[in-house]
Amino acid sequence: MTFQEDEVNQYQKTHKNSELLWKRSQKVLAGGVSHNLRQFDLPLVGGFPAFISKANGNILTDVDGHEYIDYWCGHFSQVIGHNDPRIRNVVIERLQNGWHPGMVIEEQTSFAERIIENSQSIEKIRFCTSGTEATMYATRLARSYTNRNLIAKAKLGWHGANDTLFYDVGFPFIGKDTPGIRNMDEAGIITYSINDNSFFDTIIKKKDELAAIIIEPVLGGGGGISVSEDFLKRLRELTEKFGIILIFDEIITGYRYHCGFFQDKIGIKADLTTMGKIISGGLPVGGIGGKEEIINLADPKTDNTTLIGGGTFSAYPLSMSAGLKTLDILEKSRTDYERINKLGEELVSRLNESFKGSNTDFIANGRGSMVFIHAYADYSSKQPITDIMTHKNKRREALFQLALLNRHITGYHGLGALNFCHKKTDVDKTIETIDSILSFFSN
Repeated sequence: MTFQEDEVNQYQKTHKNSELLWKRSQKVLAGGVSHNLRQFDLPLVGGFPAFISKANGNILTDVDGHEYIDYWCGHFSQVIGHNDPRIRNVVIERLQNGWHPGMVIEEQTSFAERIIENSQSIEKIRFCTSGTEATMYATRLARSYTNRNLIAKAKLGWHGANDTLFYDVGFPFIGKDTPGIRNMDEAGIITYSINDNSFFDTIIKKKDELAAIIIEPVLGGGGGISVSEDFLKRLRELTEKFGIILIFDEIITGYRYHCGFFQDKIGIKADLTTMGKIISGGLPVGGIGGKEEIINLADPKTDNTTLIGGGTFSAYPLSMSAGLKTLDILEKSRTDYERINKLGEELVSRLNESFKGSNTDFIANGRGSMVFIHAYADYSSKQPITDIMTHKNKRREALFQLALLNRHITGYHGLGALNFCHKKTDVDKTIETIDSILSFFSN
């Protein structure tokens, strides 16, 4: 038998309950999931996802009773750890008074105040329900404020699946990434490569057309690649000069590396910032914050109001309460942040030592507590990390994910991220586990 056949057979034998649920799910859910990532690409190699019944700290338990060291962390949202009792107790307490009155509540005001206190650039906020909504609303505000139409987004930049920004998300770059949305020119979208200074010439050329430039400081779905500070600073200079709105998508980076936004660490003030995931302790949330004069376009008292945040569950009470407690915790977590950022950097370094020594086609990268593992499509060429997402071997990565699941480690993008519950022993065990299977992936 091949390594793949052995791994699939082992997985099927030990995940019977998950397999039954997978068969049921495929009959009633398109592809068996409600979010494509949750297949973890396992069907590419004959596998299926593990169905999770419980999550605590940095450990997931599936319906077959297997425990996993978790690096997916709820799509990166659980930086404190799964099922933290302090957040859970606040949610339970809020439930006693009802979970959705559909009216204004004190917690939304208090939560907004706290986020503004932690930011150098945010003066006002509007809450919504998801990151997808937040980026859609941010670009709408930018178009309304500037009376221009064109939006520039980074290639590989994931800003959710809204019709506004779902372009050039993955390789090959052919424009729109799904049927059912308009072509890029019709949608008013152009794309650019991060850390490519030729984009600055494009900005100058299209300065009178550009409403906004949106960028993640660290590409999340784009492979954990960091945008250079020099590139971000030059973006800020040109957008200010030409009246273009600079949007930082901090749905992943916000509160990931410290108690605040990434931009505050490097001293750059965006005009608008999108947020989500971590800020509510992993409950459903999205937010758009920024300059008061821009956010105020959504004020119902204004003429020709720009509609944002109109969802039924915007500023959902459970999310607002959980968010307040989350900020309480994160404001006292400096040493935890420093520890997991250091652990993440150590993990990347040690992984690359192992990959180099075993002659495999893998490479690790990331920033701080975010750790990604990629498989090259062409090992011989060894493209630089900035190009890795255009030369991926998805089937090989899927087999790697399956092998990790068989050895009680779960994640996506190779691994994903650390939370405050991860310890040095978890990192050591992860390295040891990966080392044990590398010979099966060597070239």
